[in-house]
Amino acid sequence: MTEELLVQLIAEVEKEDPVDFANLPFDEQMLRDLVCKLVSRQLSQMEDAHFSQDEVIVSLTASIAKLVLENLVLNARLLAHQGHSESARELLERIARQAKG
Repeated sequence: MTEELLVQLIAEVEKEDPVDFANLPFDEQMLRDLVCKLVSRQLSQMEDAHFSQDEVIVSLTASIAKLVLENLVLNARLLAHQGHSESARELLERIARQAKG
């Protein structure tokens, strides 16, 4: 998958679920492009290593799970750091309920 295609796909996903950059001092599009470059490189490395389609799916699924965990931890840490420990707990409880269906 090319970087360009990933940039287009992430733009489509962000229409429904935009990323909150919270006034970070970085160019948002530059960050998107960087992420797409890294993901595209990861896919190319798997292709070069002759990963099967199942191996690619397993690898990408594990990467997604790690990223979701990091995002969850960072959000909870930010809330706790801002003195909103109860909000962090509520966030985790809400996500746990969603995970149960």
